[in-house]
Amino acid sequence: MKKGIRLAVIILLIAVLGTGIYFYNNRLEQDVNILLMGVDSSDPYTHHADTMIVVHFAVKAKKVTFVSIPRDTKVIYRGKARKINSVYVLNYNEGKYAKANTEMLKVAEAVLKEKVRYYAQVDYDGVKNIVDYFGGVRVNIENKMYYVDNADGLLIDFKPGPQTLNGSDAVKFLRFRKDIKADVGRMERQQKFMFTLASTIMEKLEAKNILGIYSAVSKSLNTNFPPDRAAYLYKVFKDYDLHNSSKVILPGEGVYEGKIAYWKPDSRKIKEIFK
Repeated sequence: MKKGIRLAVIILLIAVLGTGIYFYNNRLEQDVNILLMGVDSSDPYTHHADTMIVVHFAVKAKKVTFVSIPRDTKVIYRGKARKINSVYVLNYNEGKYAKANTEMLKVAEAVLKEKVRYYAQVDYDGVKNIVDYFGGVRVNIENKMYYVDNADGLLIDFKPGPQTLNGSDAVKFLRFRKDIKADVGRMERQQKFMFTLASTIMEKLEAKNILGIYSAVSKSLNTNFPPDRAAYLYKVFKDYDLHNSSKVILPGEGVYEGKIAYWKPDSRKIKEIFK
């Protein structure tokens, strides 16, 4: 299995909101889009954005939509057709996280035809630490999950049924894609896990544990989200039931161009999401 964090990184947003809770001074009148990225940083020379989720906050309507972007999504970048996750490693090698994250905003905007001003990016350790900080996450594993990669030292072995995953097991759970749905199945698991974890965090989020949350992810987190804007979103959506959110995979279809498999976005259907 190719390495990849495969994570629903809503935890980043919650952490950022928490750090900004005391600095509210501005109102937001327009909708806000935030690109959440899970990046595999295990190889110091190769960084792929293996999880990409755009969170759309409709401020006036008080509605949240999560749009998962497949890593094989076709984009035209620097005059060449590429898979969207490869854009990250290209720019990381040229300018580390600062350039990679900024360029991914531009690519996300090109795909969605929507303004995406903000990003939040995390690696393996950030996810592991935040799950462990909250004492694990309760999930229901629908089917047996088994995979061995001796070269990578990876063993994934989960039996069906409800269980509490610690940080390390959560990463394994979200990396797994050796099922009949492959990448689509992985994204569906991400979304389900996202809401379970986010609900756990929101239930336990208090002023007294904000510093603990920040400490758990700060070394693994990069973001350009201003604290005052984070604080306002927190104020607007703090009582919002995440289970009422819309959860979609970027509309499109799988295609082959030569021997290369892409996810080809459907611009018309994407436009409907942001109405």
